[in-house]
Amino acid sequence: MSHELDRRTFLKAATGSTAAAASLPAAAAAAPTTAPSSAQQYGVPSGPPAVPEYATVAPADDGAELMLRAIAANGVEKIFMNGGTDNYHFMEMVAKFKALGRPTPDLVTVTYEATALYMQLGYFQWTRRPQLTVLHVALGTINAGGAWDEALRANAGLVVMAGIPGQTTKGELGYSQRGGIQYLQEVPNQADVVRPYIKWDYEIKRVENAGLIINSAYRMAASEPCGVAYVTYPMEVAEAPLEGGLLYQADDFAPATSAQGDSEALRETAKLLVQAKNPLVSVGHMGRHPEAVASLVALAEKLSVPVASRDRFVNLPKNHWSRSGADLANRDVILVIDHPTPWIADPSKTAKIIRLDNDPILQRFPFQGHPTHIPITCNSALALPLLTQMCDEFITAERQAAFADRKAALVAARAAADERAAAAIRRARTAYPLSTTWINECINQVADEDTVITSDIGGVGQQYDRTQPGHLFALCGASLGGAWPRALGIKMAAPDKMVISAGGDGCTIFSDPISCLMVSNMYDVPTLHIVSNNNKYNAVERGLARYGGVDSYAAKAGYNGSALKPSPNFAGIARAMGAYGEKVTDPTEMPAALRRALDAVRGGQAAVLDCVTVRE
Repeated sequence: MSHELDRRTFLKAATGSTAAAASLPAAAAAAPTTAPSSAQQYGVPSGPPAVPEYATVAPADDGAELMLRAIAANGVEKIFMNGGTDNYHFMEMVAKFKALGRPTPDLVTVTYEATALYMQLGYFQWTRRPQLTVLHVALGTINAGGAWDEALRANAGLVVMAGIPGQTTKGELGYSQRGGIQYLQEVPNQADVVRPYIKWDYEIKRVENAGLIINSAYRMAASEPCGVAYVTYPMEVAEAPLEGGLLYQADDFAPATSAQGDSEALRETAKLLVQAKNPLVSVGHMGRHPEAVASLVALAEKLSVPVASRDRFVNLPKNHWSRSGADLANRDVILVIDHPTPWIADPSKTAKIIRLDNDPILQRFPFQGHPTHIPITCNSALALPLLTQMCDEFITAERQAAFADRKAALVAARAAADERAAAAIRRARTAYPLSTTWINECINQVADEDTVITSDIGGVGQQYDRTQPGHLFALCGASLGGAWPRALGIKMAAPDKMVISAGGDGCTIFSDPISCLMVSNMYDVPTLHIVSNNNKYNAVERGLARYGGVDSYAAKAGYNGSALKPSPNFAGIARAMGAYGEKVTDPTEMPAALRRALDAVRGGQAAVLDCVTVRE
């Protein structure tokens, strides 16, 4: 049976059915019909509503059903839901669609709003497809907290919907009215509370265009630079009775493709890189496009150029010989790739600075002071192959010889750096208290090509020898607590992967462990979370120490404001929630403890390792 209604049926229903007339107040029903309508008075065309050329008429009994049809039509697989008095319609509609065998996303109940938004972020980072998070009016929107910032900084394409209080009070429309709680939920201009962090927002004011607006949201979110689309709707839209509604195909409203970059600017960049005596590539978020990694390797190997990588994603294989420190001294050409903050102290004023980025002038940062001489708007995954090819035009025998000398120096420097790292691991193997260097090495020993790592700050969670492009997702912004819930979103998208999240004790508290463990249990998405526990907000304490010094009042008071003592019993919290939990203090215990935790995850049980890195 076709999912489309006959247009004549839809138009007849839309122009006023018996049921619709019956719902009108008696005075309105009895009103004389001889007076000219406003349409007639002002020459506005009257008659049955039009069905736009690109729309189809789909079965829908109310606005909520039409909205879910539009969401499903955009390929959404998961709705990360934090329920409330404005959005329960989605709970009914998902259940209805499943009962009737209609395509529908899964409804994922999440007890904390930040967890829900972070989970969609993780799901997007793995699949590159926007899903949906449903929040509860303005308060639920606010409660997603720092997840909004991380979505912005990570260029994550997300769609978020939230209700707004009803626009009627006494049942004026016959199907919806405002309850007492709605008066307490309303704020002026609800989207304003998150507008600095979102790419696009819109309120669905009329149910007739609900499907088109939802299509627009997914189109905006998925177009580079990707970002958050925030859609609000009043109760009257969700509960509006329908006899079919307008639905649009996602293919007719496709997201914009990425740019390869201006060819002349890329050619100038190629010439500068080839002729540079002391070039540097500084790369930050490029690896969110995993296909770009091989292209960067090809460029580095062709020109023997050093690459300084801030590994928020896998940008370059960990042991590649071109990997270098971000030494800015005496650089004559610096190529910055998808890196919003490549340095604090500026390089020499004589350096030529080129930036490849989908936002090379950093419009999303209201204030920034990084100079750029050649800003190129592009998807670096598309620009790098062309840039590498263009280099051939300028390479001479003399430059080839210079590249060979530079490679020899880079290989030697890489070998020396690897030996220093190995020596640090040997020292950490028996160091007490437990060292983050040793924890990282233990993870390195068990991680393989199918291991996915997410991390906050805290010293644990980095790119390992066998980490593949697209398998590392570190913190992109300044908000902490996202590693664990992002890991859950990734695990939901990639159930066959081993997913490990990591962060400090402060980050873990921000993660809301109860919410994360509930999701693991409810939806069978076991992951391992590793806590690097030093009993403090270390970043805060470092800043306080720089400000006041060891003889400051704060130092003498035990760094009040940064201490987290007594430390939460993270392993105990895990066990209370039915997960595997273990506290580790002795470095010799770490390898076996890690194996036990991973065995638990493989057996379907979430796991938490509380690794204490401070003397107790």
